[in-house]
Amino acid sequence: MYNACHGADGEYDGVTDPEIGAKFNKGTEVNPNEWVSDIYDADGLLKPGKENWCLGCHGDGFAEIHGVQAPNIAGKTIVEGTWKNPETYVDTGFTSAGALLDGDSSTGNEGGETQDLIFDLGSVQDITHIRIFNSEPAKSLFEVYGSTDQANWKRIIYGQRIAGAKPYWNITGQGWFDTRLDDFSPIRYVKLVRVSRSALPEKGLREFEYKADLSYGYMVSGHKVACDYCHDTKSIHLDSIARTYSAAENNYTDGYRLADVVVENESVPALEVPRVACNSGDHPKTDNDFALCFTCHDKQNLLGDAYGQGDYQKIPLQTYFRNDASPDENGNTVNAHLVHLQNRGRCGNSATWDSDWDGTPDSPISCMACHNVHGSPSPAMVRHGELASTPGTSDKVPMLNFKYYDAEGHPDAELMDTMQSTGGVLIFYGGGPGSVAKNKTCNMCHGDKKPYTRTP
Repeated sequence: MYNACHGADGEYDGVTDPEIGAKFNKGTEVNPNEWVSDIYDADGLLKPGKENWCLGCHGDGFAEIHGVQAPNIAGKTIVEGTWKNPETYVDTGFTSAGALLDGDSSTGNEGGETQDLIFDLGSVQDITHIRIFNSEPAKSLFEVYGSTDQANWKRIIYGQRIAGAKPYWNITGQGWFDTRLDDFSPIRYVKLVRVSRSALPEKGLREFEYKADLSYGYMVSGHKVACDYCHDTKSIHLDSIARTYSAAENNYTDGYRLADVVVENESVPALEVPRVACNSGDHPKTDNDFALCFTCHDKQNLLGDAYGQGDYQKIPLQTYFRNDASPDENGNTVNAHLVHLQNRGRCGNSATWDSDWDGTPDSPISCMACHNVHGSPSPAMVRHGELASTPGTSDKVPMLNFKYYDAEGHPDAELMDTMQSTGGVLIFYGGGPGSVAKNKTCNMCHGDKKPYTRTP
């Protein structure tokens, strides 16, 4: 029973861990009709030391109750970090593929070949990076796919080069070219599809390797506070529904078991989703649509700008989400957080965001459209799609796939420190404006590859 319910095989062992394991938290029977919990106090809050209790089920191990699998809130931690060669390759007519796995970067492909390259890792694995050794003057653009069965391929890298309104992994020059994947779904096969028109020079490609090295999730890149800071632990938790919230039901607080928030002596819902009141002008500043967020985040700093009044007047801006390179007509830098939350359309009420992740926009933009408060492999908790995906899948990964710019102005998927960044950029899926069909979260006013630059 415990193995099925409490994720014994995850990083947070929900069965035998002495602090959060179910075997050690069964309570003490004081009479036939009452149990004293070893987990919650009399007010229903987690006792000290039990802050990670919920991650026993909501971790990277398997936990299922009443046929519903607990979503992975804890995230993923893989710290192996060693570059490896695939076990073998799949014969696709690329006759020299074996030379890319022999550990000898002086050997390589035969000349002129442009067929697909399919590598077999030997087993289904979680991997996070790939690299290839390339020689001058070889220039190649690749589409990169992953699969468990060679039948259902999914793009795992979109890359940094755009050609013909499509994104590609760009390999130009001599030496190792490594990149982090955009999708960390378990795979066994990696397929490289070369789309460059030119013939591949002899020994243009010489070695191919992969590794697993990644850590993200609630206690790593999320809010790291006890779950009961946001969630009402006394509410009904197990209802045999994988995702209880539905925009049509207007039950965001109940669906996600959120605790109400006290604002100026008034108890209000933690978040208003869908956002139905007026969402233009100063309304994001004056309404309580994001009451839970502002129990930690400074509302005036986050939403203030040069045109604000009182505590909302901020010159210079205090938010990092700004484009210093594009001031407005008055020479002031625009507060991008405020602009997005004001939304568009009459009273800012255009249905722009797909709040219940069913593929149809149903709400103006809210904080959760772009941020995953439980942690993300992207910086600033920007959504990468893991928890928004259809339960049991990764169909919405990599979503926004946000990356910071480094000091030289290059996108860097490994850079997480805001103060070392000089702006950021979203993923490019294809030409035209961003949309729910493409990025799986919102209809954008702009293209899906939207950059901004700033000084730290």
